[in-house]
Amino acid sequence: LTDPVDDLERRRVSSGGIAPVSKIDSFGLRNLATDIAHFEAFADSTGVGQLRECFNELKCLAAALLDRDLPMLLLPDNYQARRKKYPFLSLEKVLAILEKYAGTGIGEKLMARGGSTGNREFLMLEKKEVIQLTKIVKLQLSLGSQGI
Repeated sequence: LTDPVDDLERRRVSSGGIAPVSKIDSFGLRNLATDIAHFEAFADSTGVGQLRECFNELKCLAAALLDRDLPMLLLPDNYQARRKKYPFLSLEKVLAILEKYAGTGIGEKLMARGGSTGNREFLMLEKKEVIQLTKIVKLQLSLGSQGI
């Protein structure tokens, strides 16, 4: 489904498929969450038992990345709260998305919410917040790989 990348030359090798995602933002994540809801509705309509559950991990990831509490939940001290709220959440996958996350500037935030950043319905990270969260997640992953 995606065009492979030639690792030696970092060129995209066209296979006629969809290009890999190079950037994503909060609006793209919101659209993904909407798509997942439609996939779940379709899965329910098929009558195939437990087909909806195929989307659990992706739904959890999208929901977490839209959650305004995500920066707090990603802190190491909030591991239990994060696992309780998002049981399927993988920090490796959060990191992969944060590395492609196009942070918004304050102007984009203001325009997107009619002039007020206080009434955001979903998380919109600024570039500096993305950098900080990426560091927090990388630290936890490195500590986890050391058995700590």
